[in-house]
Amino acid sequence: MGRLLPILIFLIALSSFSQSKQDSLKAVLANASRDSVRVRTLHKLFKEYQKNSLEKAEETILQAIKLSENTNENLLLAQSYNLYGSFLRVQSREDSAIKVLKKSLEISRDQNFNKQHSDALVTLGHSYWQKGDFEKAKEYQRMNIEFARSIGDSIQVASSYIGLGAIISQQGEYTQAMKYYTMASDIFLQSNHLYGYRVAVGNIGYIQRSLENYDSAIEYLKKSDSISHILDDAMGKASATYDLSVAFRHKGMLDSAMTYILNAIDMYNELGIKKRVSYGYFSKAEIHRKKEDFKAALKDYQTSLGLSISVDDSVQIGYSSMAVADMHEALGNDEQSITYLENAAKVAQRMKLDILAMDVHDRLAERHAKNGDMAKAYENLQKFVVLKDSLYTKEKRELGSEIEAKYQNEQKTKEIELLASEKELQTLQLNKRENERNAIIAFAILVLLLAGLLYNQYRIKQKSNKELKELDQLKSNFFANISHEFRTPLTLIKGPIEHLEQNPDEKLAREDIKMIRRNANKVLGLVNQLLDLSRIDQGKLQLKTTEGDVFKCLSAAAASFNSHAAQRNMDYRVEIPNEVLWASFDRDKLEKVVYNLLSNAFKFCEDGELVSFETSFIDGELQIQVSDSGRGISEEKLPFIFDRFYQVDSSATKDREGSGIGLSLSKDLIELMDGTITVSSEEGKGTYFTVQIPIEKIETRQRRQKKIETPVDKDAPKPVPFDLAKPDKRNLPRIVLVEDNEDMRQFIRGHLLKEYRVQEAINGQDGLKKTMANPPDLVITDLMMPKMDGIDLCKQLKTKVETSHIPIIMLTARAGVENRIEGLETGADDYLTKPFEAKELLVRTKNLIEQRRKLRELFSKSKTTVDPKEIAVNSIDQRFLEQVLDLLEKEHSNPNFGVAQMQKELAMSKTQLHRKIKALTDETPSELLRNFRLKRAAQLLSQKADTVTQIAYQVGFNNLSYFAKCFKELYGVSPSSY
Repeated sequence: MGRLLPILIFLIALSSFSQSKQDSLKAVLANASRDSVRVRTLHKLFKEYQKNSLEKAEETILQAIKLSENTNENLLLAQSYNLYGSFLRVQSREDSAIKVLKKSLEISRDQNFNKQHSDALVTLGHSYWQKGDFEKAKEYQRMNIEFARSIGDSIQVASSYIGLGAIISQQGEYTQAMKYYTMASDIFLQSNHLYGYRVAVGNIGYIQRSLENYDSAIEYLKKSDSISHILDDAMGKASATYDLSVAFRHKGMLDSAMTYILNAIDMYNELGIKKRVSYGYFSKAEIHRKKEDFKAALKDYQTSLGLSISVDDSVQIGYSSMAVADMHEALGNDEQSITYLENAAKVAQRMKLDILAMDVHDRLAERHAKNGDMAKAYENLQKFVVLKDSLYTKEKRELGSEIEAKYQNEQKTKEIELLASEKELQTLQLNKRENERNAIIAFAILVLLLAGLLYNQYRIKQKSNKELKELDQLKSNFFANISHEFRTPLTLIKGPIEHLEQNPDEKLAREDIKMIRRNANKVLGLVNQLLDLSRIDQGKLQLKTTEGDVFKCLSAAAASFNSHAAQRNMDYRVEIPNEVLWASFDRDKLEKVVYNLLSNAFKFCEDGELVSFETSFIDGELQIQVSDSGRGISEEKLPFIFDRFYQVDSSATKDREGSGIGLSLSKDLIELMDGTITVSSEEGKGTYFTVQIPIEKIETRQRRQKKIETPVDKDAPKPVPFDLAKPDKRNLPRIVLVEDNEDMRQFIRGHLLKEYRVQEAINGQDGLKKTMANPPDLVITDLMMPKMDGIDLCKQLKTKVETSHIPIIMLTARAGVENRIEGLETGADDYLTKPFEAKELLVRTKNLIEQRRKLRELFSKSKTTVDPKEIAVNSIDQRFLEQVLDLLEKEHSNPNFGVAQMQKELAMSKTQLHRKIKALTDETPSELLRNFRLKRAAQLLSQKADTVTQIAYQVGFNNLSYFAKCFKELYGVSPSSY
């Protein structure tokens, strides 16, 4: 009691002071001789009346408007309109407020009254927000921000920040709202604008409350309340009291919450603001609801709804309707609950209130499911899921907390100085002394300088972090790709060796031995490249020069690609001078450069295109030119192709394998030989590499004059006439094998061919086309492939009803857990990492096909009912079976219903329907329909529901002898003996 006494004395003194001020203003009004003085006095009197008599306040401002109109005082008239519009808005009379404020806006715009123009824009934004027209509200607030900035009025900018924060917080965007409120509080604090600062702090408290940071919310709201008492701001006190009640309620302090909300309702009633009274009853009902006093809660919710309807508050109508629905549900009134929820859904859709809509559809789904209306339940559940994904998540909440923490750190010192005592808060309204202003300016400059230094350090650190992240990403991509490069050849080496180990009496075929040698050389080349890179980085790689014929060395290196060019039917042109170039050079490093450049050229050319290799020696400089007519490199990627680990195409659908080190190594080796390498390219036309290496020709040795010819590779394959492969007509399960590596495809096919029919596809697109044309029993696919990777292929197959039942095994060289999870999440049934054992692949293949066969057996002919969940392996198949069984349940008694009608109802062709139902049930559509009717007849016969004849007609059979024949085939006895 001792603590409350000073506060009571202060409030009584403040009330006496307010009354004294009103009497003083009335005296000034009575004695004023000029109309302009009378209008300004009426404005002051209006503000005083707002504290305790809204009716007198409205009479006073209307008197000021009439007097301003009669005297043609446009500035005073605009001010009067703004004051009246703000008053009407607070009273929830939005339409009247908008009409008055637009008059002010028109006068202010014509007469260039900047302050009044800005005030009208801000209050119009608030009015449209309260009316529920959020887009219009945002438009006016943004118009004011642009206008206020143009006239240098930071206070008005901050006012619109408050308006925008209020709008978007109502739409659930709490993080963005916190940013606006924080920016507004900074401006108000720096400008010593106490009222604006109170509003900003109160709104920050509201956001913290919405983010469930209740302790922080209570701190801000009490701060807002203390400022409101100092300013004698009745509306501010009521708002803070209301928000404190909500915070205490969420903390579980229900008695404190009830005390605060009853005070808030009384305050709003005294102010005559029905809209806010509605909010108060809603919050009071929430407290009753937490206490599980549902009847009391229903009463208060209905009071809130009635008040909201009376003031046309669409947003609150929606929330109150949902709350009333919840109470009816708790009290067992299901029909009334659904009616109120549907009303709330309409409001939420009209007002674009995503949070409300999400909660309403969640409840409607639950209610309809409870009543057995699964169609409506599913429809509402879908809407709920879509809305839930679009709303703020835990990350947004954490981001909002981080912003608030940053705000607290930056403002801590200023707030302590500002709120140390009531005396300091009051002095903020007075003009600062000259030395105080200078101190603030000096402090602000110091803070700005410090902030600039910190920001500069931050930018430097961010730039450094970004570069490190990019390097880490490049390295990660490199190691992922190099592992792919190693795993594929290792699988092709390991497979035949394991087969030989398991079958010691057999011998490896010549083709298998060649495949092992090819892939061993590939692994060795990769290892050598990595070792060369390591030695270059350490500065240990040195030139090892020997004398020899440079042109002969280049000719031999270029000739090693003859076989590859012949296999791909490419135009491979080699031009080397017909002379001897005897010099001292590093043969190994020069050959590596040539191999890398030519490999790169062949890699990015399609079959049948042109690759050219030209060399010359002019003025002591060896020049090598490698060009191709392939796809080319885009202009923005061209500067990076010599960077370590960089790949022009690093996606999972890249056309050719590669590690991203070949060109980088070539550049390093050329620079080690004091040479240079340049590149030019044009997309769609090809790429042109030019290498220039200084070489000192040795003249002492006798030149060899004989013509140097390009060696011919005797092992180059000769063109073979095209031979159409014979179709595999064995009655075995069929597999589509999708793999872009020819050796890997041949290796897997060789192991599968004994027990399965195998159809090959060279990439994801080809695999999708062949699978859709004739769905197989199983698909085996690689992950990284050109044109379409394994992930996309799996998604396509698993989301189409024609192919969703096909099991898929995914093969990949990427061994990370995240890659395995990604593959399985797309619907792949199994996942194998290279290198893998062929025996394991065979076992997994057999298991998946056998699993599908057993699922079809569950659909046994003797079983009278079937659950789609038992025979479907994914949700698409389950929904399809449910749709089919529902259709049969509905139409089985119709004797005219057949396969044609089934096709039409399911919107599938005859072939698609046959394949899908056969794959899932091992029955044709006609067999499925017939057996469904027979199973239903068996049910009725076992229950002795009617005579055999009547039951036959009931299940759609017109021919009794045909019915008896079919029944006996299925059950082994006649219908009468069943």
